[in-house]
Amino acid sequence: MKCPICSDEMEQGYLQTGTRVAWTKKIHKVSLMPKDGEILLENNLMKQTVFTAYICKGCKKIVVDYADKEIQQG
Repeated sequence: MKCPICSDEMEQGYLQTGTRVAWTKKIHKVSLMPKDGEILLENNLMKQTVFTAYICKGCKKIVVDYADKEIQQG
């Protein structure tokens, strides 16, 4: 995959995290429950979360694929 920023080739791998992952418009201090226009990408209380991702080590950007996740929108 070509980097959308610098057009260098990106390396495929995985982005791993703990229990919750959300894309938010601003930082939430208490809860990651999505607000208007935001997306809760994963909400696993018992296991880690894994996303297929592509990294550009040149411009330090990561592209995350969440197509296989059941998302919750705010």
